[in-house]
Amino acid sequence: MSAELFRFQDVEVTRGGYRVLQVPSLSIPAGCVTAVVGDNGAGKTTLLLAAAGLLDLARGEIFHSGKPFHRGRAPAAKRDRRRFGFVFQEPYLFRRSVRSNLAFGLKIRGVGRREREQRVEQVLEQLDIVDLAARPAKELSGGERKLVALGRTLVLRPEVLFLDEVTASLDTCAAQRVEQVLQSWVDRENTSILMATHLSGPVQRLAKFSITLRDGQLGPVAECD
Repeated sequence: MSAELFRFQDVEVTRGGYRVLQVPSLSIPAGCVTAVVGDNGAGKTTLLLAAAGLLDLARGEIFHSGKPFHRGRAPAAKRDRRRFGFVFQEPYLFRRSVRSNLAFGLKIRGVGRREREQRVEQVLEQLDIVDLAARPAKELSGGERKLVALGRTLVLRPEVLFLDEVTASLDTCAAQRVEQVLQSWVDRENTSILMATHLSGPVQRLAKFSITLRDGQLGPVAECD
């Protein structure tokens, strides 16, 4: 049985006085891809943000690796969140070049220049975006921006990777490449991935477990075939 990555205990999230997520009990395994599936507005992004400690909880508590992690006001403790990486559905990129965007997080964490360059080049090659390296981020298409945002997160080598519709705006070849890269990170780095998606393909090809949401309510939690 997989170790436990997150455990939700009687968790509720509200916005404007309305309950948008209710999870009485949920265990999310470590060391694999877990897909959070549902229609638009089902609460997928809300669940990811709550698990990452980035949303206030109206009630309940979230545990990470068996230890209390998040309860009440966000954000959760920085020492835990530094081990997480989050790729948003609409990523924000700096106006500088793609290579500079990828290197930025490493630089502020004090990673030396040689190692920064090595990590950046590795991820550029993995995602097949070497040809974009010198381009300003403002010139990129929506799909290219998504790839760069993923690369910027991967260079930090997070223990837990949160992905919000990461392949939704990509063409078939790019989406397949991303799936291959993500699977290799799970296999090689033992990265845990929590992925929100409305697409069946990534769930079938990548996910070991799936969590279904509907109108903010927890549905079936199942092991994928």
